[in-house]
Amino acid sequence: MRKFWLVSLFVVTPFLTLAAPAEVASTKESFALPSELAATAKPKATLRSSGALIQSVENNVWFDTIDISFDSDINNNGFYHSLYVRFDADTNYTSVPVYAHFALKRAGAPEVIIHTSSVFTLYGTSADDWFAIESELLHSLPPAYYDLVIRIYDADYNDLLAEISGFDEPALSRLPLEDYSYDRPQVVIIEEDSGSFGWLSIVALFAVAVARRKFKVV
Repeated sequence: MRKFWLVSLFVVTPFLTLAAPAEVASTKESFALPSELAATAKPKATLRSSGALIQSVENNVWFDTIDISFDSDINNNGFYHSLYVRFDADTNYTSVPVYAHFALKRAGAPEVIIHTSSVFTLYGTSADDWFAIESELLHSLPPAYYDLVIRIYDADYNDLLAEISGFDEPALSRLPLEDYSYDRPQVVIIEEDSGSFGWLSIVALFAVAVARRKFKVV
């Protein structure tokens, strides 16, 4: 009888069961501090006529630009476990403290929040108050095409100020992603189990055969 154990390339633990990690993703944040550009606000109508992104919530905060890139496809199946998202949001206010939710959603499955940001500040229509995350997806995300959902909340009152997703913008839809547990290289270890006639028995018989051959030669 053959037993097959599917294990990671570097850790062989067929008899050890580990608890699922607490985080769906490991995420690093980066953002730009305000600059002198924060004082040069322009009207919301002017920004929208210049081609602003479409979003679900019409309010005093809106998305201006969003950049997305992928990385890390270890098994070369066309799905990635590292996601980089950077956005610049603008507001009609001089400044407003906010935080953001980043979530992924695939067809037929509930939405998975991959990161809730720390509090940062939007300054008018400054281009220097952008916010970015670099996220390594760890679990709960099988290989699929996901829609990215970003929501911006008021940090003081937790009100939803702006929301954008793949439903609004095609660039945020059908992102080829998977978590690391699916992307990491896999190897198969075959354990032979033939009862009393196992590997030790084979080695012993081989040793006896060699000993008999030497005896006959002498």
